[in-house]
Amino acid sequence: MGLIRLIIIAALIYLAWRVIKRLLAQARPTDSGNASGNPQIMVKCAQCGVHVPTPEAFSHNGQHFCSQEHQRQYLEHHDR
Repeated sequence: MGLIRLIIIAALIYLAWRVIKRLLAQARPTDSGNASGNPQIMVKCAQCGVHVPTPEAFSHNGQHFCSQEHQRQYLEHHDR
């Protein structure tokens, strides 16, 4: 009887884990924050190479940057 009880308990734990996993997966948003479903255009930071969405990038003379700090650093070394 002990083995059967152990198998039943293990099966119940497994089923509960699957149900919880499915509920958590349904609760997560499936899109990446883009409500229209269209992919965002990404640009590469001229200073560090990180890609950022175009609306979040800082731009100067055709160069794109991930932050104002990187824009400043780049311009200090390249606009001479």
